[in-house]
Amino acid sequence: MRFLAWLLVLVLVALGGVLGALTLGVFASLVSDAPLWLRSLGSLEATISGSLGALSITGFRRALILAVLTSAVLGLAAYIKPRA
Repeated sequence: MRFLAWLLVLVLVALGGVLGALTLGVFASLVSDAPLWLRSLGSLEATISGSLGALSITGFRRALILAVLTSAVLGLAAYIKPRA
């Protein structure tokens, strides 16, 4: 059981990292002076949002939703982490 909990924690941390990168990309795509690699992450998120049908939501709101989702996923990973 402990092994499965650690495996779930690792999966949630990886998912949180991906969501965090996409969140950073969306915030960067809102600014014209952001580096190209960050804006390309925002373009990737826009493609994913388009396939999910969420492009009607503004970029700033999508970024806020992603930030809250990232926090929730990483908080869940910290909560599930097995303790001694």
